[in-house]
Amino acid sequence: MHTFNRIFVLVMLSLLLVLGAFVLIAPAAWLSLMQSIADWFRGTVFVAYSDTGRVLARVLMAIVWAALIGFLIWLELRQGSSRDIEIVHHAGESTIRISTEDVRERVKAQVDAIPGVVGSKVHVIGRDRAVELKLDVTVTRDLDLVAKAEEVALVARQVAQDQLGLRLAGKPQVSIRAKAGKSPIAPAPARPAATPVVEPASSPAPSFADQPVVSTEQPTAGDERPA
Repeated sequence: MHTFNRIFVLVMLSLLLVLGAFVLIAPAAWLSLMQSIADWFRGTVFVAYSDTGRVLARVLMAIVWAALIGFLIWLELRQGSSRDIEIVHHAGESTIRISTEDVRERVKAQVDAIPGVVGSKVHVIGRDRAVELKLDVTVTRDLDLVAKAEEVALVARQVAQDQLGLRLAGKPQVSIRAKAGKSPIAPAPARPAATPVVEPASSPAPSFADQPVVSTEQPTAGDERPA
């Protein structure tokens, strides 16, 4: 696509150079040439068409022309980003480049680790020696969206600049929305299992056969013996 762009730009600039010089030098001749071309189209291409048919044909050609130019512009915008970004903070003599996919994965991992973030989509656009970050972040509904968006932008900037040594083309663009629910609560630590208390073996109950028999009967008067 880059080769096609260069050829297309060179051809168009050459045509503009020649036509622009011709119009500026001989504007009357240019108008006469345009009139001659219009008469030729009317007498050859549109000779079988009515006035309404000629208008419809011109409109159709204008639509095709606009669609062609629009398609080329779309391809240029779609392919305009680079897949590799040069690390500008590298102090060595060699040139180091990092892929946009690696940048995206690193930024996404750090953003997803922020408390309250449910999910995120990171778009990284490389501009040769700079990178542009666009983030779509979903957080829980109980959070302050503005403060959380600023935190996400700060984390993305730190990852790109401080950790990877890249230069940002602008501030990270954060689109944030809330999702129903609250921040996940960490599960409470499991309590250790209670140590079973072993009751000491109770000594067997004493048997009545082993106990001395104590009589509680009192002697009667008839049973008394003389001393």
